Amino acid sequence: MMTRSIRIWLLCTAALLPLAGPAALHAQDAATEDSLNWVKVDTITPSAGSAFTVEKAAGVDRRYVPLIKRLEHDGWPADWVAAHFADKRTVFIPKMTIVKPRTKTVSDKSAYLWVNTSESAEACKAFMAKYDKILSDAQARYGVDRETITALLRCETRHGTVTGNYHVFSVYASMALMDHPTFLKQSIGRAKETLKDRKASDSEIRTEVEWIRGRATSRSRWAYRELENLLKIDRQGLTDALGIYGSWAGAFGWAQFLPSSYLLRAVDGDGDRKIDLFNPSDAIHSVANYLSKAGYKIGDDASRRRAIHNYNNSTAYVESIMGLAARVKASMPETAAQ
Repeated sequence: MMTRSIRIWLLCTAALLPLAGPAALHAQDAATEDSLNWVKVDTITPSAGSAFTVEKAAGVDRRYVPLIKRLEHDGWPADWVAAHFADKRTVFIPKMTIVKPRTKTVSDKSAYLWVNTSESAEACKAFMAKYDKILSDAQARYGVDRETITALLRCETRHGTVTGNYHVFSVYASMALMDHPTFLKQSIGRAKETLKDRKASDSEIRTEVEWIRGRATSRSRWAYRELENLLKIDRQGLTDALGIYGSWAGAFGWAQFLPSSYLLRAVDGDGDRKIDLFNPSDAIHSVANYLSKAGYKIGDDASRRRAIHNYNNSTAYVESIMGLAARVKASMPETAAQ
C-alpha cells in the first residue's frame, strides 16, 4: 500500500472546527457556509483495488458535524464522540458519499475464479500446517472443519495478507452522509450526466433518480448503524476501533467481519481478553463460531452451503469456498490414502 500526499491544500466551503467537544461543535452555528478553510488531500494506492482519495481537516471536519450531533442526540457522549472525529486517523472519503446509477447486472462468478485453484490449495495446505493447533482446536470446539475455515480465509484476505487500506471508522462516517442533501444533490447531478451520455430517456432518468434517493437512504442508515456498532466495540475495550483499516465496505480483519458481525460472532481465541481479527487465533475461531452459529454441520453439504451463504450471500462465493475446501481435503495425505 502506498500513500501519496499531493501536497495541495484545497479550499473547502465548509468551515472546519479545530477543537473537539461541545464548544467546538456549537461554534459552527456562528460560522458562515462560505467560510474558507483548508483540507489536505491524500491519494491512497492500496495493495488491491483502485486508488482513492481521502481528505483530512485540522480538527473536526465540519461536514461531519450533523453526524456528530445525531450521535449525541442518540445518547452518545458528546466529548467522546467529537474526539473520535478529531482523531488524526479520521478522514473524509468523498467516494463513500456517492451513489452511482445502476449498470447492467453482471455475474460475480468471475470475481472468484482465482479461489478454487491448485495455487490456492497449496496456499491453504501451508496455512493449515502453520496454524495446525489453532485450526484443530477451532474444529473441535465449533464443529467446523479446518478445510472450510482455511478456504474461507483464503478467499476473504489471502490468509490475512490483503486486508484493506480504508480507515473503517471513516468509511462508515462518510457513507452515513450519503443521504445528506449536499451529497445527494451531487449524486443525482453526476448520475444525470452519466445517463444523458448513455442516451437514456427522461423517463429512465427519473426512474434512476428515484432509485438513487432510495439507495442513498438505505445505505446511509445501514452505515450509521454500523458506525454505532463500531463505537460500541470501542467503548467495550475489545479493540482499538480507530486503528482498524479494512475494505471499502467497512469489513475488516482476516475474516472481513462487519462491526455488527464482530459484536455478534467474533470471539477471543487465545484468551487474552481482546478480540483482534488481525490475530490468527481470534480470526480462525471467529470464522468457526460464525459458521457454527449459522448452522454449519460437518458432512451435511446443505447446512454447509446455508452457513457459508449466510457469511456472504453470493452463490459464486459459496461454490468457490466449497470447491476449494474439497480440493484441499482431497489433496491431504490422510485423505488421498483412503
